[in-house]
Amino acid sequence: MSNNCGCGEKDINTILEDTEMSCIESTTMMDKTDAELKFEEYREYLRQEAIRLASYILLYRRLHELRSERLSEMIIAPAFFEVVIDALFSVIVIWVDKMFSEKSERGVWNFLTFCEHNRNILEIKELKHRRNYADGHRMLRNHEPITHQTIQDDKKRISKLESLPSFKLRRDKFYAHFDKEYFFDRKKLSEDAPLKWSDLEEILKTMAEIINTYSIAYDGSQHILEPININDIEHILNILHKAKKT
Repeated sequence: MSNNCGCGEKDINTILEDTEMSCIESTTMMDKTDAELKFEEYREYLRQEAIRLASYILLYRRLHELRSERLSEMIIAPAFFEVVIDALFSVIVIWVDKMFSEKSERGVWNFLTFCEHNRNILEIKELKHRRNYADGHRMLRNHEPITHQTIQDDKKRISKLESLPSFKLRRDKFYAHFDKEYFFDRKKLSEDAPLKWSDLEEILKTMAEIINTYSIAYDGSQHILEPININDIEHILNILHKAKKT
């Protein structure tokens, strides 16, 4: 039986286009080396984890800011908001350590090591071939070569993050395992492992700049490593605020 309305069916042109695109994608995948495929996979998963950590940090900070702006609304459900804030801080501590630790089997430090072992895929000639750029293209003119020194400088940048020892101490002695000293003296934990808002900002900046440096060198793509729905909680509290006024 024919279907004159065409609902639920693809016309022959669409089928041919889909088949052609599939062939092109398959050919492209076949042309890529194992190192290129691994880089793309690593970048994608690292990007996801970076956005996850950014979401935790930005929401954690926004909830603290809303305490002064919408406190009366938040105390409608104080247990909920206090648990959320506490849980966010716990996961921030664990995720920062996972992302930046030299011992982590995957993360920003290990990503740099991978790039160091496969610097050939980050060469300008590979970018030109990969994106089919014409000679003189602005992405080629502005290309910053990834050298051994580039990678070492980025590793030094991570090592110089003043907050990392605090995150590691908190993770090792309290959030992943209970150390008897800090278990009974929470004030000492804050004194021995201080953290500031600027530390969280520096973590986000470092993470985004390092990932994008190597992403741009590989295929010219740059990623915004921030959540798009960070203000959802604010919308909820604004609704409660308006409801209380009526």
